[in-house]
Amino acid sequence: MTNYVFPSDLTSRQQGHFMKIVVFPSKVGSAPNDIITIMLFVPGGPQNGPMNWTMTHEYDDVKLTKLGTGAIGAITKLVNAGAGAARLAGQGTINPKVDVLYGNSELRQFTFSFFMAPQSKKESEELKTIIKTLRKFSAPEIGIPSTVPASVREAIGSAVERAGNFFGQQGVFSGTSGQGSQLQSGLWFIPPAEFEIGFYTILDQDNQRVAIENSYLPKIGRTVLTRVEVDYGQNSDFSTFIDGAPTNLQLSMTFREMRIISQADVENGY
Repeated sequence: MTNYVFPSDLTSRQQGHFMKIVVFPSKVGSAPNDIITIMLFVPGGPQNGPMNWTMTHEYDDVKLTKLGTGAIGAITKLVNAGAGAARLAGQGTINPKVDVLYGNSELRQFTFSFFMAPQSKKESEELKTIIKTLRKFSAPEIGIPSTVPASVREAIGSAVERAGNFFGQQGVFSGTSGQGSQLQSGLWFIPPAEFEIGFYTILDQDNQRVAIENSYLPKIGRTVLTRVEVDYGQNSDFSTFIDGAPTNLQLSMTFREMRIISQADVENGY
């Protein structure tokens, strides 16, 4: 397992909190990837954005007076006839008898924003790697899934090579760059990675510092990373250290849960 931490003193801070993002690369990728853990400070405050958990449910409006079947339909027709005369006489209108029916629940989304200001070259390099890792594993892989038999892989390679010989365009149907590398590597989009997010509190127990999951924050289920945004020019001011590393940046990520949360999930802390 590969671990990245920002800032470098994150786990040594007194009464500290941190957010852990675990990256699970696709199991059918063309090459195996280790699970990756990214540990960041917990966002919040004017520079880091809010910490919101939102559940949204959809309901459809149903007017009982629009139902036109059976006994209800017969009654409705009589009522409507009388309502038309009452409306013309200025004596009111029919009660629409609006009710609601449950339709669906939306998948939860979580957006986290971090104001990052590295204090050393080591932290700058760590932050650069973290951003690259998030961007990489939020994107699909273009290649041949590892589950495809070797014989099929060879057949695909031969077909691509014949296409290159026919068209005679280096770098399009052959070669190691441009569209050629994509076509040679495979004709599949392999899905991006999945992510798990947790929040932890560092406590002193028996003269040791231990990290305990924060039970006061609802858990987040397995997610996908739908958006990664990096603002290198905070407040329209782009500044760097001597080596070109940004002195600060804003990192924003949006995660989407992969399944709807039920009552049982809420009981279990989600």
